[in-house]
Parts: sequence; C-alpha cells; structure tokens
Amino acid sequence: MDFPLSFLEPKSYFIFHDLRLQDQSRFFQLDTLLISRKYALIIEVKNIAGSIYFDPHFNQLIRTIEGKETAFPDPIIQVSRQESQLTNWFLKNGFPSLPILSLIVISNPQTIIRTALENHELHYKVIHRDALPAKINQMEHSITESSFSEKDLKKAIRVMNKHHIDADFSILERYNLTEKDLIKGVICENCKGNKLFRRNGTWLCNQCQLSSKKHISRLYEIIFIY
Repeated sequence: MDFPLSFLEPKSYFIFHDLRLQDQSRFFQLDTLLISRKYALIIEVKNIAGSIYFDPHFNQLIRTIEGKETAFPDPIIQVSRQESQLTNWFLKNGFPSLPILSLIVISNPQTIIRTALENHELHYKVIHRDALPAKINQMEHSITESSFSEKDLKKAIRVMNKHHIDADFSILERYNLTEKDLIKGVICENCKGNKLFRRNGTWLCNQCQLSSKKHISRLYEIIFIY
C-alpha cells in the first residue's frame, strides 16, 4: 500500500498502519488509516486472487479460484463496524465530529470483482489498488469544509499514537492449538520426524546418525511460541 499512498501530498495527510485502539471494552485494528483536517479514511486491504463476488443478499464475499468457491466474511460489514468504532473513539476523546469514510482495496490487480446487478453502490466502496490515489483525490474535492483545526489534527495524531496498543496474541491461541498439538523434543532435519538424543555434548539421530545443532533453532522456536 505504500506505493499508491506515496502520490498523496504528505503535508495534507497523516497515515497510520495497523493502528489498534480500544473502543469501550473491545479493541479494533485498522489496516491503514488516513487522517486529515477534512476526514478520516479507513482502508481495508484484501489480497485475494481469482474472482471475487460481493453477495449483498447474504452479506458474504465469495472467492472463485480454479473452479473452487470459498466464502469469507463481508468486508463491507467489517469497515462499517470500524467506522462506528472510530467515531465513538473520537467522541470519547473529546474531538470534534469528523467524517469517517472507508474503502476496501483489492491489492491483486488480476483479481476480478463482481456483484449483483442491483448492487450499484459497490464501486464507491471497493476498488483496485491502482485506483486509490484518484479515489482519495475525489474524496478530497467532495468534502469542502475542514472539521479539524490544525491543532485538532496534531492532537489526534498524538493521542492515537499514545493509545495504540500492540496485539499480544499467543501463537497457540491464534491458531487454536494446545500444547498437546506440539511436537516435543529436537527433530532430525534428515529423517523429518525422528527425535535426536544428546550424547557427549552433541545431538545425534539414532536412525541416520546425523549430528546436528538443531537444538539452537528449536530454542528460538520455543521462545517465539511462548
């Protein structure tokens, strides 16, 4: 996303990536947030190959690739919820009312975007990555008044940076695993499954007799998991 955003006037916008804020008791994370004195723009990036169909009747995204269909949650609902959460965050922190807009950006230029014939509004919300600078320029000209003063904007940037909280997810929780799912011990690189044993200060495989220092990378893996 850095390349299309590089065409914007840097003095007019401030760009956050992976901003994570708290709305009441819940956290919400924004892929990219562009903020100016006129508006804030939530940009949700989707890197999906193949053909995608926005189903307005069942509120789902259907991807078709190599003849196989897969359903995903509707990103339009996702950004709508984020708009509400960001609006609440601004109000809770005492900022003036600021228009909150959102876009879903398809990063793969070869992805085909489809929807139902009656879903006329989709092209206002979903675009390919290369169309992003022109779309932002269009938004800039459609909103004529500034809701934030320069002081408000600088304060918002400062407070957002201060309130940002990095996600602290356990790797096991993220992938719905338990310790029982983990392979214990040091595994032989050659046999791909046989455990090494330690003898005379060296790790050996009793099947192929490979001598290895695999325990070092194994220690790093354990640190990463926990």
